[in-house]
Amino acid sequence: MKTDALIRAAVARCDRIVEGFDDLRPILAPVLPIDGDDPSRLPLIERIASIALLKRYEQLQDMLGRLFRAYLTWELEDVRDMTRRDQANQLERLGVIADADAWIDAAELRNRLVHEYPIDDAEQVDRINETWAGSAAIVQVYAGLRARLANQGLLP
Repeated sequence: MKTDALIRAAVARCDRIVEGFDDLRPILAPVLPIDGDDPSRLPLIERIASIALLKRYEQLQDMLGRLFRAYLTWELEDVRDMTRRDQANQLERLGVIADADAWIDAAELRNRLVHEYPIDDAEQVDRINETWAGSAAIVQVYAGLRARLANQGLLP
């Protein structure tokens, strides 16, 4: 797939994920962040929505990583040997993200969500709260990148 087609496909997927965040916000805003250390105290719909929030975050952060790589390739950067840190630093230099360290933190949260299921309820609450706190920032990163791509003629 050509890089510009890959970029458009990734943007379409990110748009759908962000719509999912928009669906969750009114359900979760009244109950998040969770106070205490027991996620089961949330009503059923809000508990289900909080799990969906975690999945949306995982998906958007992953898709943004792919989109960033495609964008850097479009910018004629060689991404084959780029570490996550190299990628974040380059994106910061280009003005795509405001803070490379914050992006690395977002990626680390995503990795914890995907690879480490917490046994302790308090840890689960911490993950939900951290994801809730970080969700607006990750959506904002995407909005900024999407605007940049549109300004460069990569989006219709």
